[in-house]
Amino acid sequence: MLSHIRMKMLLIVIPILCVVLMLSYHASVKTAKRLVDHETSERISAEKEIQKNIIEKNMNDAAEISRVLAVFAGNGCKDYSPDYFIKILKPVVQDNRFILGAGIWYEPYAYDKSQKYMGPYVYRDGDRIISTFDYSNADYDYFSQDYYALAKKTNNIVWTDMYYDQTSNLYMITCSQPVYDGNGKFTGCVTVDVGLSSMQKFISDYIASHDGTTYIINREGTYLAAESEAAVKAKGSVYGSNNQSYLTAVSEVISNDNGRTSYIKNKQEITLYYKTLNDLGWKIVFEIPENSINKPIGQLSNTFIWIFGLSLLFMFITVFILTGRIIDHPVKAILREIKEIGDRSFDQEVSRELVKRRDEFGLIGKSLDEMKQQLKQSNEKLEHSLRENVESQKQLILQNQILTERETQMYHSLKYAHSLMEAIPDTVFVISRDGVFLDCIGDLDHLFFKRERFIGKNIADVMPQSIAAKGRELIDQVFLTGENQKIEYEWTSARITEYHELRIVKWFDDKAIAIARNITETHNYIKEIEEISYHDHITGLHNRRYFDQVSKELNQSENYPISVIFADLNGLKVVNDSFGHEYGDYMLKRFAEILADSGKKGELISRVGGDEFAIILRRTERGETDRYIRELKEKCTRETINGIELSVSFGYHIIEESGMPTQKAVKLAEDKMYQNKLYEASSRRSKTIDIILNTLHEKNQGEEQHSQRVAEICETMAKQMGLPDSDVNKIKAAGLLHDIGKIGIQEAVLNKPGILTDDEYQEVKKHSEIGYRILNTSPNMSEIAEIVLCHHERWDGKGYPKGRSKTDIPLFARIITIADAYDAMTSDRSYRKALPAAFAKNELIRGSGEQFDPELVDFFVNHMKGLN
Repeated sequence: MLSHIRMKMLLIVIPILCVVLMLSYHASVKTAKRLVDHETSERISAEKEIQKNIIEKNMNDAAEISRVLAVFAGNGCKDYSPDYFIKILKPVVQDNRFILGAGIWYEPYAYDKSQKYMGPYVYRDGDRIISTFDYSNADYDYFSQDYYALAKKTNNIVWTDMYYDQTSNLYMITCSQPVYDGNGKFTGCVTVDVGLSSMQKFISDYIASHDGTTYIINREGTYLAAESEAAVKAKGSVYGSNNQSYLTAVSEVISNDNGRTSYIKNKQEITLYYKTLNDLGWKIVFEIPENSINKPIGQLSNTFIWIFGLSLLFMFITVFILTGRIIDHPVKAILREIKEIGDRSFDQEVSRELVKRRDEFGLIGKSLDEMKQQLKQSNEKLEHSLRENVESQKQLILQNQILTERETQMYHSLKYAHSLMEAIPDTVFVISRDGVFLDCIGDLDHLFFKRERFIGKNIADVMPQSIAAKGRELIDQVFLTGENQKIEYEWTSARITEYHELRIVKWFDDKAIAIARNITETHNYIKEIEEISYHDHITGLHNRRYFDQVSKELNQSENYPISVIFADLNGLKVVNDSFGHEYGDYMLKRFAEILADSGKKGELISRVGGDEFAIILRRTERGETDRYIRELKEKCTRETINGIELSVSFGYHIIEESGMPTQKAVKLAEDKMYQNKLYEASSRRSKTIDIILNTLHEKNQGEEQHSQRVAEICETMAKQMGLPDSDVNKIKAAGLLHDIGKIGIQEAVLNKPGILTDDEYQEVKKHSEIGYRILNTSPNMSEIAEIVLCHHERWDGKGYPKGRSKTDIPLFARIITIADAYDAMTSDRSYRKALPAAFAKNELIRGSGEQFDPELVDFFVNHMKGLN
């Protein structure tokens, strides 16, 4: 009977307890799984955003630097020496740690008509910055490289796929920017190599701390960074897998920007979290086995099993004890008394006793009913207590699980953040939704305040008002839209102005990460390159690119009338050829200084060509423009370079009303300038040639006497040959000017007493070409210029500079060749005395048919009797 009562109580209470526990378990597992999935997704999203910001920041900086370099390269291909390009490229690599190399690659012959390849390149080798032209030769055909071919084809900035450089043992990607000249013609490209090794480090750190794997792929599915570096180096693809389930998941990853999917591997579900990193379509993918994600849930299940078993045991013991105390003991006592009564006689006393006992049994029965009622109430209380106990246990386990997951998430997030910060020069702030600084990691050496001054304080209490207001606006936008925000700001402290960039990304529902980078060096460098790109490096004036841009902006009605002036520096080419580019540059600088000191306010002055300048004067009438030009001419006449007067030709046009484009006004001013130049040219050129000739004779007095003797020999020979007087005068002038090109030869070489070295001889050989260029500037000297060019050609074609032969050499040049050689042999030289005339004539005969025209040699030997 008693066992029956106990079993009945257990059968009532235990099922109720089991149902309560199972419902609690199901709800807890479902909630825990949702929390784990949410926390995992949030953590991975934060890690992806950090990596995404680092990569995009470096790529954006590289794109901006390449853009500025392209402007410089387009303007500088005609004005700058190769060494100057290296000077510009070095700071790009030196001041930007993420840049591994930078170069400028020109189209064939675009930089120099005599040079096919031109590719200055600067790269990082450890801590060294190395400049090279090794790639600018036929062994490295950069025209066929992706960075060059794509830039030329697309006419826009392009990025190569990430690749592994075996030489530097680094991962990198190349930004290529096309280069255009002033006429919009493609002339080459600029490349900036960006190091992306931080991506592989990020992958390695993640794998070391998690089950599963991580990789970065491009939009074609090629591995850019992965656990297997061999797959990256071999450019492996995610499509190389034989797992159809995986291929389906990969197709979803490639097709969408962000999300989550899964596939089956070895009968186990693998979850993929993915996100697009940049505009190039790169994807960062986190693969985590489902059992790794559900590991905390498994721990929760084990805990519930223990709780369930312990609860059943507790219930069984409780029921057993309660039935013993409430029912078992009282009933046994009654049964003992009944047995004692059975042993007595059945007398009246027994009867009375039985009546008495009957009454007591009635009371006992009544007591049993009361006990049953009390037991029922106790059971209800017990059941309620157990239910409350189970609920408390469930809440405790859930809270413990949430705390554990949050601690794990925070630990890993901070570990990754610290790891990433070691590789980049950035400072990372953790900011609350209300704008309060919660933490700071990364580069702490360049903070404006000590850490304790801003941690726990609002951004408005620390930063200047303008920056704080913009920062709060960006934080609100981040939490409102979920999209990353960026701001660049200027910070002035202790008379030092710095430029910073701040990128803000959402991190959970109540926090944001702000990545700060000091971009002062990059900002200043870009400004410096832009300044170079808009200025002429010789004169310091604005260049053609700047003039074309600003002149259009100035063409507004409030500036009318606008005077557009075009100026050309006369004789610059002659000065360069005669005295060297140093003197030509000095001439340009002096004229630029005169323009800068002209005193006209609101003017735009630019050097728009080799010897051409353009000036725009706002609100300037015709009479004032005439006075302006007249004053400039007067200042120029007082300047001389090696005796040559600084001469400038001017032309101008007035824009008096809207409708005329600035470029048309410039063309009209240029045409007017060329008209004026023709009127002034003849006498000026003749005067310039006389000055050059006098200067040469001052450098080497023997040259003057030699030229006069050669001229006399030529004159005599021409008369003996019966040539007309005009030809006699022409060959005499040519003989007098035949060595005018020696003005461009160093005086030390020209007057050297000993034998010339090979290099010195090669320099001397240039004098015929220099003389041709000098004389060819004057139209009435073009024939004499051709004679001077060819006076060192040989009959057998072994002369210089063109290698002409026989009658292809002008007659007068062949005559001067003989006269020049004869006088050289019969005159005193610094290294020997004069040779006899007979010896000289024999040498001419010996060279007949090889160096000299045989008929002219025969004529010279037989008819030139009066020569000593």
